[in-house]
Amino acid sequence: MEFQAMIEEKRRKFFPVRLAGGASGTGYCVDEATFREAVTDIYASVFPERDAYPYRPKSAHLVKEYAHGHVERLLIENAEGKVVGWLKGRMEDANTFYLGTSGMLPEYRAQRIAAVVYARFLEYLDDLGYERVTSQHHPHNRSAMILQLKYGFTFEGMSLDERWGPMVKMVHFFDGDRRAEFERRFGFEQYPKGPSEAAV
Repeated sequence: MEFQAMIEEKRRKFFPVRLAGGASGTGYCVDEATFREAVTDIYASVFPERDAYPYRPKSAHLVKEYAHGHVERLLIENAEGKVVGWLKGRMEDANTFYLGTSGMLPEYRAQRIAAVVYARFLEYLDDLGYERVTSQHHPHNRSAMILQLKYGFTFEGMSLDERWGPMVKMVHFFDGDRRAEFERRFGFEQYPKGPSEAAV
């Protein structure tokens, strides 16, 4: 089975995502044009005073080549079918999926639909065969980092980028051996690993 056909088959298995009772919202995959139109409509309400697409590549050839990689675009709707959030990412390398952007309208951030869609999306990436998922956040974006910590992400590093400023990189491992190796290479035995070992 070709890769794209396999992707489509697994998408049908995992999406759309609906909450129990079917009345609170849904998450579903869309193409790039649909995604951009929907996100542009609500972006200013999610991130006031920021351009939805501030840095556009200058080379059409590079854009075309970049498009060959695996890309996922999810829109999240409320019960009335209004788009209230999104999630988008792409293959970073043969082992890694990069979660590039996500957002929810402020009035929907406390609702469960975003968490349910996020959890299902991670299950989907695991089922596709990815071994790790990465993301980057501004150090002040505490809510995004706290959400990811709840789903087993850990801090991997930090970068400085002229487009986005300082960025904290996070990583989630589907593969237990990868997490063990990460902890072996970067762990410090003097720090507690769980509540039972909390420092006094």
